[in-house]
Amino acid sequence: MLGRLRDGVRDGALRDRLRPGVLVPVALGVVLVLLVVAGALLGERAATIGRASVGDTGPVLVGAELPADGSAGTPAVTLSASAAAHPRSGAVRDLLQRWVDARNTGDLAAYRATLAPGARIDPTAFTEAARTQRVGSVVVRRIDPVAGGELVVPLGYVTTQDPAAAPPDVRVPRLCWQVSAVLAQDGDEPRLVDPRPGSQLRTPC
Repeated sequence: MLGRLRDGVRDGALRDRLRPGVLVPVALGVVLVLLVVAGALLGERAATIGRASVGDTGPVLVGAELPADGSAGTPAVTLSASAAAHPRSGAVRDLLQRWVDARNTGDLAAYRATLAPGARIDPTAFTEAARTQRVGSVVVRRIDPVAGGELVVPLGYVTTQDPAAAPPDVRVPRLCWQVSAVLAQDGDEPRLVDPRPGSQLRTPC
């Protein structure tokens, strides 16, 4: 008798817990937690892949000595031995040199011409950054072909700028950048596409 009563109580409690009004919110809560965890794991994986592709994030760039005078260094783009061996090295260097020159002179039209069609650009932000920013010590580490005819180009460079115009999380006068740029073919020329998540790292230097 007592056993049946206990069973009935347990069954009733179980039925209460399994009612749609209780079960559905619990299930949704579990799914939400799983989605948050999965998103965090995927974000960390993307950042890890980005760091692996651009290499060391220390202040000294491969193939370039950090300028001792606090400047960004020479604006001339240089190639590592590995990058120079690639058959598209000349076109890649020319594109990046035009990109650097456009940033250093604040030439919006020339800067836009280095980007793939449809690339996002904020003219006001570009002009404000170019007012004080200078780009130098540019070193192309490698040129790696990927699917779809694109090229991934890990490179490093230095910028100097008014700290007020620096990225909000690093308000400093000089930054070392490690970037994994992606180039798409547009006609006969390569063009820079929008930066992808985890592809740009920067550190005060």
